[in-house]
Amino acid sequence: MKISELRDLKSIKENFAFRSETPISEIALALKEKKIGAVPIVDDDNQLLGIVSERDIVTKLVVEARDSDLTTAKEIMTSKIISAKLNDDVNYTIGVMRNNNIRHIPVLDANSRLTDFFSIRDFLKAEMQDNLQIKQKHKNIVHYQIMVSILLIISTIAGVFFNFFEKKNLIIIFSVLFLIIGISAVMTIQNNKRYDSED
Repeated sequence: MKISELRDLKSIKENFAFRSETPISEIALALKEKKIGAVPIVDDDNQLLGIVSERDIVTKLVVEARDSDLTTAKEIMTSKIISAKLNDDVNYTIGVMRNNNIRHIPVLDANSRLTDFFSIRDFLKAEMQDNLQIKQKHKNIVHYQIMVSILLIISTIAGVFFNFFEKKNLIIIFSVLFLIIGISAVMTIQNNKRYDSED
């Protein structure tokens, strides 16, 4: 799954950002109202300048006893930012976020303009959705194998019951039957391995 597909799974559909001159009091209020942990800071051209997170507010404003009405985003924002692109893989991006111990990541276009801002919660929701799809594929493959096996067995039993086959050919027929079932089982295992590697 690509990051571009995350938009439909986002907890908060609205994309919003603040300017560098925005007072921290205004940003803190937005964090509280939206129940989020960070916001992107952009310039007039929507170029990403930094991120203000709850951690920034605590460590750079509260601890230093600054006035939230007089302190701007530019003064406390984190400007060294790890970002992603819309065509990046979701699982890869989750790994990047975990390795760098970050909970939010901005998504930029080719001109470094902000297009989206995702939290780790959005990515984990996507990961769960992806896992559900893979499990469904597993079930479909197993159901297919069982269905084929049952149909072959029923067909063979019916053939024997109604004397469609000569008795001397039964060994060959059953050998072919179990060969087909065996091949179907091997194909199921191979498909499961392929989906596991995607997971």
